[in-house]
Amino acid sequence: MKTSTVALGLAAMGFGSPAAFAAHQSVALVLGVKGSPFYQAMQCGAETEAKKLGLDLTVSAPDQFAADSQIPVVNAVTATKPAAAVIVPTDMQALVQPMKQLHARGTTVITADQTLADTSFVTTQILTDNAAGGKMAADAMAKLLGGKGKVLTITQPPGSLAQDARAAGFAEEIKKYPGITFLGDQYQSDDPQKAAEIVTSTISAHPDLAGLFSTNDQGAIGAITGLRQAGAIGRVKVVAYDAATAEVAALKNGAIQALIAQNPNAEGEAAMDAAAAALAGKVLPKQTFTEIKVILSNQPALADKYEYAATCM
Repeated sequence: MKTSTVALGLAAMGFGSPAAFAAHQSVALVLGVKGSPFYQAMQCGAETEAKKLGLDLTVSAPDQFAADSQIPVVNAVTATKPAAAVIVPTDMQALVQPMKQLHARGTTVITADQTLADTSFVTTQILTDNAAGGKMAADAMAKLLGGKGKVLTITQPPGSLAQDARAAGFAEEIKKYPGITFLGDQYQSDDPQKAAEIVTSTISAHPDLAGLFSTNDQGAIGAITGLRQAGAIGRVKVVAYDAATAEVAALKNGAIQALIAQNPNAEGEAAMDAAAAALAGKVLPKQTFTEIKVILSNQPALADKYEYAATCM
């Protein structure tokens, strides 16, 4: 894994390694939800980098990717008064006040993967360009369909800035293809069963459905179940965000035709580098972007490279 630009920036400024300034400082990482391969991979990257930097890292996560589940976790972190906290906010509005309270207690606040409507108190945001990823998905879909057919997006209910951006990017870009009819967004709330139901009901209403875009792995996993139930595997083309193990397997067996992969391990590393740099007094950019990659079904080696490892090496 490459050394992050934050760490390189410290060295270039003559500060040396951020570990020299941040060793033994407490850092809390609050993930988006328990059990997600994406967030488990992010945790692995964060733990590896924190150990390298000498940070005292604790990790927690809510049971559901939802504000009402995550706010008590953030409040519990606030009570421990860590030097820095890296948080994946599950709602861009509802998490603002709890995270502001955390900042008011003297904690340096960093967001990762998702962000907030108000970032005035956030030191830096570790992100992927989700709108760009949505556009990449639309272009991949148009190519798979030869520019013709009905397509659907399965995503989260409005409120997750990253998911919203992916869906919006897809909707904007798909307009460039006049032969494609966009059926709009439907919401699955991180529930694969709900995603499966959306797929079967949509195919019932639109038997000529040609493609679907899922903005995360849970939607994709559920969509595949729905396609299997409808006897539409392979006929309905699937472009899905993320590269969870189940998605990589589906790409290889023909149930998914393209993945939009992030690099959560690198996000975790970059988040720890940012925390160490901030604790060392370094002024950080407001946003740091990590990579996104389109992976097609004829690129199994690339899929293996970007697969979200749920266990640390």
